[in-house]
Amino acid sequence: MTAVFYDLSEQFLANGRRFKYYGIVRTVMEVGYELAQTGNVRFVVYSPAHGSFFEVTPRLDAASPTGVMDPGLPPEATPIRLRQTFPTRNPLRDAIYPLVRAIVRRINLKRWAHVPDGVVRPVDLDGQVLIALGRPKIMADYLTEIERKGIRLRLVPLLHDMIPLHAFAHRERKMFSSNFMSDNRMVIGHAETILTNSEFTRSEVAHFGSIGHLPDLPPVVAVPLGHELRRTGEALDLEIPTEPYLMCVGTLTGRKNLECVIDAMMVLAEEGRPVPRLLLAGARRKRAEDYVGEARFAPIRDKIQFVRDPNQTELWALYENALALVIPSYMEGWGLPLGEALWVGTPGLSSTAPALREVGGDLAQYFEPGKPRELAAKIDALQSNPKAREALKARIRAARPNLRSWHDVADGILQVIRGRECAQTTSKNFR
Repeated sequence: MTAVFYDLSEQFLANGRRFKYYGIVRTVMEVGYELAQTGNVRFVVYSPAHGSFFEVTPRLDAASPTGVMDPGLPPEATPIRLRQTFPTRNPLRDAIYPLVRAIVRRINLKRWAHVPDGVVRPVDLDGQVLIALGRPKIMADYLTEIERKGIRLRLVPLLHDMIPLHAFAHRERKMFSSNFMSDNRMVIGHAETILTNSEFTRSEVAHFGSIGHLPDLPPVVAVPLGHELRRTGEALDLEIPTEPYLMCVGTLTGRKNLECVIDAMMVLAEEGRPVPRLLLAGARRKRAEDYVGEARFAPIRDKIQFVRDPNQTELWALYENALALVIPSYMEGWGLPLGEALWVGTPGLSSTAPALREVGGDLAQYFEPGKPRELAAKIDALQSNPKAREALKARIRAARPNLRSWHDVADGILQVIRGRECAQTTSKNFR
């Protein structure tokens, strides 16, 4: 059977940064960890300095700074990423970009020199299967280069969402949406099979393909992500509030809809109902800080606390002691925080976004994302009826065996690849 490689380039680019625990980087790490247990998958990173892939041996468990997995390369070797293609022409940019590329390449070569001898090995991926769960823009960078070299990968990418192609997303970021579409077109054009992180994203890919925003699609298979929050040996270095609190993870204004949560707290305050503390966990986002700091939120501002960059041990403790996890997004591709909260046994208050319904099933409680009074009522019911809350938590804990682990995700991906391999072998035998 053809060799199967797994792309850790996304994690390599995030090496040494705290946000490696979240979102797409987290997905790359968790699935990679499970694939490493099989012994049948090899791991690679793309080096922009060389324009080629290198095989690496990941560090796992306590040997890794993440407590789970990393590519086994020093943070000093982390490259500067420079976009390789643009969907539109810009005479000034196009004129100076070759010089910028040359300068960045020299910097990246110096950084690569921090890689110890024998840690990486050049690898030829021509004709080999590459599973890639990173962002399309990272894939587009290396696809541009290897296409120039005449290398043909058997690419199996996972697409996380099509959100920037919707009108409401990134209203003031037309360039982002244009680049996003260009990157996805390149990835899809090179893909042998496309994976998606949910049935909702699969339907989104099909929709945008049908209206011409994307090229002709190969087979598209949904492999829903996991609910699991893995326990690690990282230190617990924060103080968990003793008073009741709600929790949001990575929630911003706009599409992530922090506005709905803050407005719901204001509703509770105006109606004279208890207002729980709100913990906003994740990387620092000035936009969220500025929004919470607006004068109109003065009555509840002392209830809002930012928790910067919690590790997985800290996330578990925060979930476990929370009144509920609130995820108010208008749209998601999956929704890791909701799955994690349910895995830990914590109630989830979720918007009615289709992907979040996939994650939460009948365990979460739902509200319309544009109706903060609905959310306020659910918060009030949860905090004012301890008996019902404990019964809900017991039902969630009992359901954990039916939730998706990261092993389930990795196994689902391998099943897709095995199925494609068998189909191609059968096809050859009947020629």
